[in-house]
Amino acid sequence: MSQLPYRNTEYFSLSDFKQIEVGLCNVSFVPLYGTDTEKKLLALFSPDDSNTIVGLYLLDRWWGVEDVLKTAEPSRTGLIKVSTLGERIVLYVLNRIVLRNEKSGEDVFFLCHCEREAAKILWKDGEAIGFYSFKPKGSLCRNFVTQCYQLPVMDTIFVRKCHRGQGHAIKILEDFVGSFRNEYIGLKFPLSEAISKVCEKYFSRYPADKELLWEVEKIGSPFQRTLIVNRLQKLNLKGKKNICIFSFCDMEILIFVIICDDEFNELIGISCN
Repeated sequence: MSQLPYRNTEYFSLSDFKQIEVGLCNVSFVPLYGTDTEKKLLALFSPDDSNTIVGLYLLDRWWGVEDVLKTAEPSRTGLIKVSTLGERIVLYVLNRIVLRNEKSGEDVFFLCHCEREAAKILWKDGEAIGFYSFKPKGSLCRNFVTQCYQLPVMDTIFVRKCHRGQGHAIKILEDFVGSFRNEYIGLKFPLSEAISKVCEKYFSRYPADKELLWEVEKIGSPFQRTLIVNRLQKLNLKGKKNICIFSFCDMEILIFVIICDDEFNELIGISCN
């Protein structure tokens, strides 16, 4: 740590023009590939939050998080396979920094991707705005090292908040399915509400694929998978609650009340059958 690349009075400017001092108290190494501690990145942490990374030391200088996500090729657009070290770093930034900074109630934290993770980054006008990763059929399962995945399984997917609602998630699912045309394909259990909605839209466009997509647990053996279309149908049925209408008079005012909660109906002794 005594040879860290900074001087006693070095400052780093954030995107909002705020300057923070670079010192031993807010600089640390972070593993690029999670449990693999051999390959690390030098990270600068926010003085206001010791868990928030605001910069990375790359190519002999500090880079802000947003700058790492931009490339010198503004024409780079679409889903591109992660293959270079630079792309691995971009994937790390999206997954371990941006996702946590932008997390909403529907987002799920993911573990670090391993060095040889099969993944694609979603680019738009030279800027990385999302990603997805998957486990190829036949690859070893991290939690069951003697067992292999029985089908390709998408296990992480993310699109930045400012780019949501523009059809990017559908494009990601189209790309994933298109990579394994006419094969059974898995999405990791449990499906979030957002991904369930994406699947519904996908099936409305491609009804012939309803028998291809499965919600997968563990390695996706025949007893560890459920057809996503069946799961969506069950959720839709569960969401439909019985409606009961009754009336009562009070001070010559007739009031109609609609009850849509089964537990409340049972409590007051009303049958919706």
